[in-house]
Order: sequence, then structure tokens, then C-alpha cells
Amino acid sequence: MDVLLATCAAMPGLYADDRYLLESLSRRGRAAAPAVWEDPHAPWEECGLCIIRSAWDYSYRRSQFLAWAERVGRVTRLWNPPSVVRWNTHKRYLGDLADQDVATVPTLCLTAGSGARLDELLRERGWGDVVIKAAVAQTGRYAIRVGAGEVARGQAHLDRLLPHEDMLVQPWVPAAAGEEVSLVFVDGEFTHAVRKHAAGGEFLVHHDYGGSVRPTRARPAQMDLAERALACVSEPLLYARVDLVADGNGNPMVMELELVEPELFFRYSPAAVERLAGAVERDLEQRR
Repeated sequence: MDVLLATCAAMPGLYADDRYLLESLSRRGRAAAPAVWEDPHAPWEECGLCIIRSAWDYSYRRSQFLAWAERVGRVTRLWNPPSVVRWNTHKRYLGDLADQDVATVPTLCLTAGSGARLDELLRERGWGDVVIKAAVAQTGRYAIRVGAGEVARGQAHLDRLLPHEDMLVQPWVPAAAGEEVSLVFVDGEFTHAVRKHAAGGEFLVHHDYGGSVRPTRARPAQMDLAERALACVSEPLLYARVDLVADGNGNPMVMELELVEPELFFRYSPAAVERLAGAVERDLEQRR
């Protein structure tokens, strides 16, 4: 087997968008197949490399997923590398980016078991509406929007979850519901961008909540910020997605830097699919 594409048990055949990559590799004569990451019998050691794709369930068992990534990384090439997986699966990385002068959505990370008074935190920072969510999250896990007059509801959310896991508090960015832009990079090169919109009445842009996606053009300021964010990563990356929103002055900020299993919106860019398949081929040849 040349390539295994790691997926989750809920999508054993991969998410539909990722099948474009599977089909491209097959057309190139490469033996490629999906494999559920937590399948104890998957032949990771028999493949030339493994690419994490539709593994959209690790946030409930991150420790298990990190152990899997380390194990696979010892027996074959894992993209992206295990060290990137460890760093990028906890959103404290936003603080690391901010420390390197990358504009990010202001983020307060609360440590599990620490306890927190939401009213005091908001008063100290001068925040009104905020979003509270899990620090290890996919598809808006435990994310709620809390209005300035709903501090009690936000506190109850923290009281239920913070004893068990790290949580984030961020100021609500109004543009996030309709102006989130994702820039996709493949093998170090920008390939395409999409704009994501939340459904009416929702604040999350994910498809699961009725969100929609359409192609867009990346502006120079967005490109510059995305490239500066990626420059903070010392490990090589086969793929990356940088999610941006605008601040109150229209300047881009990093909402997420997705380096583990992001949807890459291949359906909007056949060139991105072919670039990734070509990079995989070169990697396989170099390892022969």
C-alpha cells in the first residue's frame, strides 16, 4: 500500500471532498485507501505514508489520537508530522502565534480545574459579547455565544465544563458569521480560498449548523497574514488552512490555523488536488 488516508469511524470511506485526492492518487497508479485511525488492525507500518484527512472525532479523546500519531509516525511518514499534530490540536497555539506578533482573535485559555469568574474576566478585559468553547475542539465543540447580559449563562457553561477540560473565551467578532475566509496551502504554496457564511440565526459557519461556502479571492493583507502565521511553524507541512476574520477596522486576524485534518475544499480547486497528489508521489519516490 502506498498511501493510507486516515479517517474516522463515522466516515470510513472518507468525507466526499477528500475522495478527490483518493481518486487522483489512483489515477496516478498509486495504491491508496482510507483507514479509520483508531482501527487496531489498520496496516500503518505497511504503507509508504499516511495523510490525516477526515479524522473529525479526536477532540473527545485527544490523548488517544496523539498516541496514535506518535505510533504511526514511528513506522511510516505521517503528514502533517506528529509534533505538529500535538501543537495544533490544542488551541493554546493561538497564544503562541500572538506572541510572535501574528494578529489573532484575542484568546483567553482557562486551564481545566482552575475555576473562573466570567464577570471578572470580562470586566478586566473590557469585553462584552464573547464566545466560549473547548480548547480542544472540532466543528464548534461546546461553543456558545454569550451576550453582555447573559454572563450567568456563560458562567454555568464554564462551571459544567471547566472542571474537566481546558476552555477558551474570546470576544465575539461580528464579521465571523459572514466574513470568515479560509486560505488553503498545499506543499508550501497557496492554492485557493473560500468564504464561509453562517446560516440565519447561527454564529457557527460549519456545514453541520447550516453554514455555506463559496470560492473567493484572497486579498493581499490576508495573504500576508496567512504566510506570517505559517512561518511560525518550524516543521514542514504538506497542507494547511488558515481561517481569517476581520477586526473592527477591517484588518484580518487569525481565527484558526488548521494543520491536522482540515477540510481543504478540493471541490473548488482541482489544481490543489493535483498539487497534493504530486507532492505525495515525490515523497514516495524519495523514500524508495
